[in-house]
Amino acid sequence: MNILIVCGGTGGHLFPGIAVGEELLERRHQVLLVISEKEIDQRATQGARGFLIQTLPAVGWRGWRPDRMLQFAGMMWKSMKRTKQIFQDFQPQVVMGMGGFSSVAPLHAAWRRGIPSCIHESNAIPGKANRLAARFATLVAVGLESAGNQFAQFQTVWTGTPVRASLRSKGDVRKTRMELGLSADGPVVLVMGGSQGAKGLNRLATAAAAIASDNIQWIHLAGAEDEANVRAAYQGAGRKARVDAFCHEMEKMYAAADLVIARSGAASLAEIAEWNLPSILIPFPFAADRHQSANARLFHEAGAAVLIEEADCSAEKLAAEAQDILTNKNRRKSMTDATQRLRHEDSHRRLADMVERLGKGETLFA
Repeated sequence: MNILIVCGGTGGHLFPGIAVGEELLERRHQVLLVISEKEIDQRATQGARGFLIQTLPAVGWRGWRPDRMLQFAGMMWKSMKRTKQIFQDFQPQVVMGMGGFSSVAPLHAAWRRGIPSCIHESNAIPGKANRLAARFATLVAVGLESAGNQFAQFQTVWTGTPVRASLRSKGDVRKTRMELGLSADGPVVLVMGGSQGAKGLNRLATAAAAIASDNIQWIHLAGAEDEANVRAAYQGAGRKARVDAFCHEMEKMYAAADLVIARSGAASLAEIAEWNLPSILIPFPFAADRHQSANARLFHEAGAAVLIEEADCSAEKLAAEAQDILTNKNRRKSMTDATQRLRHEDSHRRLADMVERLGKGETLFA
């Protein structure tokens, strides 16, 4: 079966798309990943094996100002034109969109051609693109059960958000830490701002590290623009840290960590839950519809994470929370137990089953 997965633009769209695609490849389907032209997409797919890959122009909604609407319309037209060629060449039998406006043109094209399709929404509050694309989709899948309420008028199924195969296999903690240049013993905090880094989070984390206990080790994924500054901050504070712009082997980062400090994109939360790690979540304050805050609130209310809005966060507060979680075994155990309950097993298989059944024309709902 020829299956087209549109998953470009951000890691939150791309990585779950790859996770479903890996399962479909295992089932011997032909899988075409359609990604954006952004550098992050090109880097993130370097290690993706077995996929066909095509690109579409990155289409982003930037508001109702006339010049921005004109730019959006122009990029959407280019996307539709490129989509037509991709459909002619690949002849997809089912189409899956993982979110973002780059997925709208392929889903519209599938609808016009009578090709079954679905979308996957990872966040608690659906994005504008998926709210539009749902009108063309045969089925809507959601990563968080509460998001199903936002698609009440459509056929909706709760599948969870899938994580890549490499992140489902656990490695040896001590060995991994030494491979990363860290000590085998001693607490480790993983700081990550998402696939493109986060300057606000970087500043808070490095300032917190400078006043936290000096026995804490740090892994920090800073983004390309901020990598040098973050590395210099840890060196200046005399803290043991592994700093990278981006990581293709996230399984090592999670394996080494005792605690995660992160934004709260849905894909990151799914990975944190997969690794059963406690977290301190500092949502991106300008995320559309404040969806990251809504995601983080679900984890916070479940007892799996501490939620601190960036406007309310200080280095002192962040350092104090991190140290308490790392030193209070009962608290950490409670958080990891809560995280485990949020983990939705076999999401990649659930979505792959759904895509196969759509492609075969089977009825998914009685």
